[in-house]
Amino acid sequence: MRLLTFPVAAGLLLAGCVAFVATAYGEYRSLGELTRQEGLRAHALRTQQLISDLNALLIDLETGTRGFLITGDAVFLQPYERARQDLDASYNQLKEALARSGDAQEAAFTRLDRFIAERRLQVESNVENRWRRGESALKDRQAYVAGKQLMDEIRGELGRLKSLQQRRIDGIESAVALQTRETTLLAQVLLLAGGLMVAAAMGALWVERERRDSAERALRESHARLEGAVAERTRELSEALGRIQSFAAELDRSVEAERRRLAREVHDHLGQLGTAAKMLALSMARKIAPAKEPMHDEMLAIADEVIGAARRISNTLRPPLLDDFGFGAAVQHYVQGLQRQSELVVDLDLAPDDALSSEQHNQLFRLLQEAATNVLRHAQAHQLSIESRVEDGAYRLRIEDDGVGPGDVRADASGLRNMRERAVLVGGELSFGPAPRRGTRIEVRVPLAAADRQEDGAGDGPDRENEEGWNEVSDR
Repeated sequence: MRLLTFPVAAGLLLAGCVAFVATAYGEYRSLGELTRQEGLRAHALRTQQLISDLNALLIDLETGTRGFLITGDAVFLQPYERARQDLDASYNQLKEALARSGDAQEAAFTRLDRFIAERRLQVESNVENRWRRGESALKDRQAYVAGKQLMDEIRGELGRLKSLQQRRIDGIESAVALQTRETTLLAQVLLLAGGLMVAAAMGALWVERERRDSAERALRESHARLEGAVAERTRELSEALGRIQSFAAELDRSVEAERRRLAREVHDHLGQLGTAAKMLALSMARKIAPAKEPMHDEMLAIADEVIGAARRISNTLRPPLLDDFGFGAAVQHYVQGLQRQSELVVDLDLAPDDALSSEQHNQLFRLLQEAATNVLRHAQAHQLSIESRVEDGAYRLRIEDDGVGPGDVRADASGLRNMRERAVLVGGELSFGPAPRRGTRIEVRVPLAAADRQEDGAGDGPDRENEEGWNEVSDR
């Protein structure tokens, strides 16, 4: 199973981002810890400074007293006075600083409280004795020794407190150094891992891109082959369709030729037989005149029916006007018969059809016959409009009725299919649908050929010369 590169790349990128985020978070935590440690270190240094300040005040207290005792000059009491004023505040600050650091040192401060209080009483007593006794106060060595012992105790306690703060500072500095090393190492490892994962993700994406490019090329080649096959198949189908259309056109021309032949046969034989029978009956009537034969009139009626039937069959098979005078004349003659046979009111407005070929004349007429037959059978219409125009190099025929409309007529119904096929046979197209107001509309567009029309029945004129004779005979 092929490994899906994109999910792997996405996972590597996500892992790389997590590594970078972890690095940033570690740096942030480390910075916070370093800041906290630095705060503790600063507090410890400040505490050390407070210890030094307290020690300095005690020294000022000691040196000021000693200078006054030796000289008796009150000027030397200035450090003593300042130390007395600032000693309590500095001592309280030291206590507060140690309490904030969590190291109250209660035992040490208990001793310091006692030692500092005793030393203050000693120096105040020494100063009082110097004022009162004068230089004789210098002879009190016991007070000097006691004061020195107290100062040594005080210095020892302060030294211990200062050493404690120094150890704390050293511990903080060691922790800071360790934290810095660990943070640096972690950052280096995470950055290296994140960089490697991002690089691996980029490599995976590159591989995926190569795969997709290859798949795209293969797909384009497949599409090209498929399009070539489709084009070849389309060409073959077009050729087959052309052959089918050519065969259909040839078949239709054969049918029309057979219709013309049958129309001639009916005209030449059945029509002539009817005419001969009628002329024979008329001749017999003249010979037996003034006598009357009861069956004579019946024979004349039968002869007229035979002549009329021959004319109707001939016109139905192939209207002679279609070959002799074209589409317009044939339609006018057909519409007259349609109005006689039905109650339809037909509005006819036809454009000149000289530019139509004989094939187009024939197919348009058959299409019109099919449309009119459908109107009579299904439309329940009272009015039929037939109109044609020559527009944009095409002959447009529109057939519209005021009937019930197309309704549920299928697009592949046989009558509609026949009309479409006739339009296609002459290079045209047909549209079928409801009329704007009511009823059904059929529109046919046929391109006009530049070549002269081929008259398929050009030699039929002499065969039609006797048609008027039929009417003359039948009207006699």
